[in-house]
Amino acid sequence: MLASCGIGNSNNEKPTIYTSFYPIYDFTCRIVKDKFNVVNITPAGSEPHDYDLSTSDVVGMTEASYIFTNGIGLESWTDTLPNNLSEKVYEVTEGIDILSINGTKDPHVWLNPLNAIKEMENIKNYLCQNDSSNASFYLDNFENAKYLFTSFDSSFESTVNSFTNKNLVVSHAALGYFCDRYSLNQIYIDGLSPDDEPNAQAISSIISAVKEYNVSTIFYEELVSDAIAKTIASETGAECESFNPLEGLSKDELPYEDYVSVMTQNVRKFEKACK
Repeated sequence: MLASCGIGNSNNEKPTIYTSFYPIYDFTCRIVKDKFNVVNITPAGSEPHDYDLSTSDVVGMTEASYIFTNGIGLESWTDTLPNNLSEKVYEVTEGIDILSINGTKDPHVWLNPLNAIKEMENIKNYLCQNDSSNASFYLDNFENAKYLFTSFDSSFESTVNSFTNKNLVVSHAALGYFCDRYSLNQIYIDGLSPDDEPNAQAISSIISAVKEYNVSTIFYEELVSDAIAKTIASETGAECESFNPLEGLSKDELPYEDYVSVMTQNVRKFEKACK
């Protein structure tokens, strides 16, 4: 649990970093610890794809030292920022190999733990460049986080290698980077946007794939409607199960969960479905 940072809290005794949504909040807190007050822009229980900045967000960001974002088309609001805020924005996904789905860049890089390490390294590097007096502090925190994330990535890889079925059917194509990391096949119902609606032909194709690959579970995101997933499940005899893509934890989850614990829960669900 990331006890040193507070979502939406302010602390006048510390400089502030704004992060666009939960994974970047988590990663930033691991690097800065108590050196900064970290504020997450996307509200608890919301997903960031279509989030519009509130007036209070914009006002708060004027006092921020940095604004850390994902980029890759995830945060549409960055295009509307005034120049005095745009110059504070730093995309933490720099240097990551970007995947595409149907010609559209996939922003869900954080679901590959190795990409998460790269994001934390980018945060560390940026802070070291701009706050050199605390560079060793940021470096030590990064190395600790890297060790932790490398360890659970290896554990995930071992678990996934035991799967007898390597196909994951998901309502929203959020698992591309996860599946690419662990050599799984993502079969998606909708596209990259949670608002995408599949046509009848696409649904029929998914139903055929579920039957062909003997898929037992249709996964849907916690913050996205499960209606289409339930339709596929009812037509195939499969079950429905939620997974958490970490786009926005709920208020109930925030005091107890973090990136590592939620990803571990996801992998356990995938393991149950693919054994």
